[in-house]
Amino acid sequence: MGHEQGDRGGRGGSWDLVGGLVVGAVGGFLVGVLLAPQRGDASRERLDASLEDFRDRAEDFIGSLRGNTEELLNQARTAIEERITLINEAIEVGRQAAEDKRAELVVEQEGT
Repeated sequence: MGHEQGDRGGRGGSWDLVGGLVVGAVGGFLVGVLLAPQRGDASRERLDASLEDFRDRAEDFIGSLRGNTEELLNQARTAIEERITLINEAIEVGRQAAEDKRAELVVEQEGT
């Protein structure tokens, strides 16, 4: 099944990394809270505060991923548009050269 990652459109690697980071962070956090010597209500309050902090950090991280993705898409779009312009200019230069050569051949043919 070597094609599995390709079937995800090439995005599997970064999402796998993000998923691994999230699972690892949550798991480490829960183990730390469970092993901490505190009363139950203090542990719950600490857990609630930590989960809120984790959620905020995760939202910030996801927001930065979205921003990076939009920036990369804009850069790709600009690069593609520049290359299309260059290709169109090259086509026009080729057309003009063909027209010039055709006119030159017509003049040569009329002169013979």
